[in-house]
Amino acid sequence: MNIQNRKIKIAVVGSGRISKNHFGSILQLSDEYELIAICDNNPTILKQHMAEYNVPGYLSIDDLLKNEQLDLVTLCTPSGLHPSQAIKAAKSGIHVISEKPMATKWEDGLAMTKACEDAGVRLFVVKQNR
Repeated sequence: MNIQNRKIKIAVVGSGRISKNHFGSILQLSDEYELIAICDNNPTILKQHMAEYNVPGYLSIDDLLKNEQLDLVTLCTPSGLHPSQAIKAAKSGIHVISEKPMATKWEDGLAMTKACEDAGVRLFVVKQNR
């Protein structure tokens, strides 16, 4: 995927505590990124974020991936969900940012890496400074 002369289309998956950092970074880098959609399984939080960021929202990553044209997803969901969500995104041809830990089992981390490699997309795991 070659992205030139346009903003990177990104969706935030998971609207928990860490997502605030991702939303803030997307807004701060709005010359480079465009928030396209939000995904969360909590309808109340999803509606709040949809109103705040004026973007569509989805209760499942499957619906998000099916209905939006994305370049990148950032996974801010609980750690145990990162592998399956990253693999789904990769199979859809979408680059992945995953909060840490990327996986809770070695095999799941390998599966994430392989899925992204096979799909020709990038996988980045957040390792913020402490």
